[in-house]
Amino acid sequence: MGQTVWIVCQDDTPHNTVLGVFETEAEASSLADEVQDRFPNGVIYFSWVVGTSYDEGTRYST
Repeated sequence: MGQTVWIVCQDDTPHNTVLGVFETEAEASSLADEVQDRFPNGVIYFSWVVGTSYDEGTRYST
């Protein structure tokens, strides 16, 4: 299986524009805290395993 990365997105538009991709949750959390006031709906961050993709039936598929 692939490496896990942490993705930070802004939550203001339907496209949830990516603000950063990081190796650790601490790095993602730090950026999210730093920029959250710049976006009225805030920011979100989550982990993702490189090499997985979205699948309508199961959410994630490897």
